[in-house]
Amino acid sequence: MTTHEPLRQILDTPGPVKLVVENGRGRISVRAADQATTDVTLSGPRAAEVRVVQDSRRVDIRAPKPRGGIFGGGDELHIEVVVPLDSDLDARSGSAAVTAGGRLMTARVKSGSGAVTLDQATTVVVATGSGDVTVAEVDGDVRVRTGSGTVDLGRIERSATVSTGSGDVCLGQVLGTVVVKTGSGDLEVGESRADLTSRTGSGDVVVRTARCGRIHVKGASTRVHVGVPTGTPVWTDVTTVTGRVSSTLPPVGPPEAGADHVELRATTVSGDISLVPA
Repeated sequence: MTTHEPLRQILDTPGPVKLVVENGRGRISVRAADQATTDVTLSGPRAAEVRVVQDSRRVDIRAPKPRGGIFGGGDELHIEVVVPLDSDLDARSGSAAVTAGGRLMTARVKSGSGAVTLDQATTVVVATGSGDVTVAEVDGDVRVRTGSGTVDLGRIERSATVSTGSGDVCLGQVLGTVVVKTGSGDLEVGESRADLTSRTGSGDVVVRTARCGRIHVKGASTRVHVGVPTGTPVWTDVTTVTGRVSSTLPPVGPPEAGADHVELRATTVSGDISLVPA
């Protein structure tokens, strides 16, 4: 059996870098740390063919094209990079999984079937074919587009746009404006404190706790379930053709000037619409 020792390079980068990395098959692992170097570790049978180029604050790492296409086997590469904090990441993969830990400034990832997992960034832009997308925290804006992958976003500070074909979408805490479009995927939101718009064909929409803001849902066979804290005023404009509309919220008068309140506009063909105490 032939063994391949990892290849390592240490680049002098006293400040944040722009890391551009391409890998068709295998893994891309990036970690942001409090350091003044960019450390590159390459593992796999074709590690010696990976090109690493530094031009000022830009670091390019490009793997050779996989033999037999991106979905073949036998020459997976693992590219591991440790960069200074607040660096930018631009990653492209075929089936390679992409993971990034630590605090990045901008994370842009394009993947075919590889999963994408990010820790923290100010701006996130991700596009996948079937790869799942997981982001723990976004300080700024996030835009995610996937065909059949699931999307799991933890805390969203500002705006978010998510588009999926059949993948489900899960949002933890929404503090900014969010627009979600799905074909058949479900949307679940843990806590919403801003405007939320959802358009879906057959996916359900569940908001566990809506503290304030406008919620606008449009779907076909879509079940809409919204939880509202007791005492929070709610204004509704809901319509369903064959579904049922229900509310177990205690009656509350109109909101006082400047007070938190929830506005729900929902239109479905056959799905039920329900309002419950959060």
